[in-house]
This record gives sequence, C-alpha cells and structure tokens, in this order.
Amino acid sequence: MGGVVGATSGKFILIAATLLLQGRIDNRRTQIEIVPGARSSTISSAFVDESARKGMPGSYKIGLRASYFYASIPAVEPMPASGSQLRIGRDILDTHPIEIDFVHRQLRILLPVEMRRAELRSATIPITREADGTLEVLVSVDGGPAFHAALDLSRPTGLATIGGSGVHSVRVGEAVLKEIDVDASATPAIGLLAFARSRVIFDLQHDRILVGA
Repeated sequence: MGGVVGATSGKFILIAATLLLQGRIDNRRTQIEIVPGARSSTISSAFVDESARKGMPGSYKIGLRASYFYASIPAVEPMPASGSQLRIGRDILDTHPIEIDFVHRQLRILLPVEMRRAELRSATIPITREADGTLEVLVSVDGGPAFHAALDLSRPTGLATIGGSGVHSVRVGEAVLKEIDVDASATPAIGLLAFARSRVIFDLQHDRILVGA
C-alpha cells in the first residue's frame, strides 16, 4: 500500500493542514487523513467497490489507535494523492470528538465521559458564525486590543493580521497560544497551525474549540 512514511498507527504526521495516520476501516489497516478544514468526509471509490463485492453495508467501522466508532460516509471519490482510503472531515469530528495532541503527534477518540472531563480542564474558544457561513473568533496579540479573525482550518498557517510579523503570544477566546507565527494580511485569519503546540478538540458542532492545559 502507498502512503506517507512516518504515519504509523501510534502517531500522525502533519502535512500542510492535513493529519495523516495509519488506522483501520472495517478492521482493514489503511492510511487515513483527518482534515479539520473539510466540511464533509469522503471514502475512496476503490474501498467502496471492494466493500460492495463483499456485501458490506455503507456504515463503516473506523479504528484510530485502540478505539473505534461507526460512521456512514455517503461521499465517494478517487483515492487522493496521499494514498489515504478515508478523509475525515468536520461532519465526523462534530459527532465523534477526537482529541488531537499536536505536540506529541497523537490523537484519541473521546467517550462522552472523557469529553466532559476535557471540558473541565480546557480553555474554550467560542466561535461566531456569520451570515455568509464564515467562522470567526476573537483574537488579541501580545495583550493588545481584541479583534475578530476568520477561523480557516484549511489554511496551513498561524495568524494573519494587519501589520503582523514575527512570532507572538496570541490569545484566542480563553486560550493563550504561544510562539505563533504572525504574518501580515489585510484580512485577519487564523489557520490550523496556530494550534500546532496545543492539545485541541475541534467541537464546531457546538461552536467552540477546546484547548487543553
């Protein structure tokens, strides 16, 4: 099987705004990618064809590390260049919370009781949904005045803002993200790499991001 070297079953690797790891679909080991910026999940047409020949249903058993869950994935597409059979997007992340530890390159599926514990020990970043569908968060740099920035998890960047440059401490909601790359942009936006030194749960279904202490 093709794939990216280093995406082992225990850890993921981060390429741009995509997490690559080894997992299981219906107990078959394969490469999986998690894309928090993608609205919906997709499964490769090759895997669907093989499942159909075996008379398997459209609901798939997805295994990440020692845990698994079931999910229906109606969207089908050819296998992407990464060699992944499954792309997990926000639809699955919303219904099956996954804690992503960017520092140690590990993740785990959270049971409801674990999610409640995570809520107690985490700082919350509230998300505002604009009429055009844009997601926004409240941001301040190095203790300066707060401003609104678009949340775009498909961007492999830290924070882009007017007059920005260098590495800074950035407060987003209740969370303080340290050593964030800040670039200049006419339109403030915060990308996935702003969380590259954090333990994060993207709970966009409830309009929030939880950042672990």
